[in-house]
Amino acid sequence: MDESAIKGLNLLELNDSGDDSGDDSGDDSGDDSGADSQTPRISSTTVSVEGYDTWLRKYPLKLVLEKHFASCGEITNIYVPTDFERGILKSVAFMRIEGEGAEEKALQLSGTDIGGWTAIVKPAPWQKVFMDDPRYAGPRCAAAPADTKTHMIRITGYDTSLPKIDMQIALYKHFSSCGSIWKVIVLKSGAAFIYLEGERCVDKALELSGRNMGGSTLVVEPVVPRPDILKKRRPLACTTTGYTLPSTLLEVAKKKKKMETEKEKEKEKEKEKEKGKEKEKEKEKEKEKEKEKKMMEMVKNKKMHKLKMKTKMNMYMEK
Repeated sequence: MDESAIKGLNLLELNDSGDDSGDDSGDDSGDDSGADSQTPRISSTTVSVEGYDTWLRKYPLKLVLEKHFASCGEITNIYVPTDFERGILKSVAFMRIEGEGAEEKALQLSGTDIGGWTAIVKPAPWQKVFMDDPRYAGPRCAAAPADTKTHMIRITGYDTSLPKIDMQIALYKHFSSCGSIWKVIVLKSGAAFIYLEGERCVDKALELSGRNMGGSTLVVEPVVPRPDILKKRRPLACTTTGYTLPSTLLEVAKKKKKMETEKEKEKEKEKEKEKGKEKEKEKEKEKEKEKEKKMMEMVKNKKMHKLKMKTKMNMYMEK
């Protein structure tokens, strides 16, 4: 198993962007002295999952994993490490599951298909290491990248009879064209909230208001925090341990942004090269046409010459 991925496994106790669960650090560690001996302990386990495409987006991958392993128990957290140097996901994800026989049930799903890829499930050690992902900082974290601005929209009108995870996946797919979706929250009250980033992401989402999704007409509204609340807000620490992410991680985030920009430039260069190749092909076609035209002219002239010579010969023979 990737050592750097294992080092980040403790994120399962932190304020994960894709889960609403709280801190479960007291589940299976610590001193039991003074605790009620009659209170049953909740069985919990951590498993690793491999086999997914590392170019996938993190949040939809977490939603798919939560749905696929829902029968194993209560999934309290999912951690998908990121390779910031390459700008892709790491090949191993981790899940914290609570419930009797959770590990056995999860291991039984090893080898099953998850939307086109085969899951490889293994038991994983429980690690107590701090997270290393500045993207989990959230929109109010002091260490979050400066160019990241997260917006929120409110959605109503969807089918509330569907399971929460199914609705999260459906809403993600429906609004994925609007921008980068950071989180989808579905409440029992019949309202859902989506955190999203990107140019004109809110405007694009509002354009989907009144559209049909699975037979229901959605109502989309922007969520704008009141100015007095914004003034009272303080930047949040990036983890539940209370410290701010080191500047080295911010440098990594900047490097990732730079790499993405360079990739875009490379793509543009490739497009220009393709255009150049297309132009060359067009020129070659034109040359071939000219060549064929000249050949036809030559054949025509040759026939005319033969005809003239034949006519002269006939005239000479008649004399």
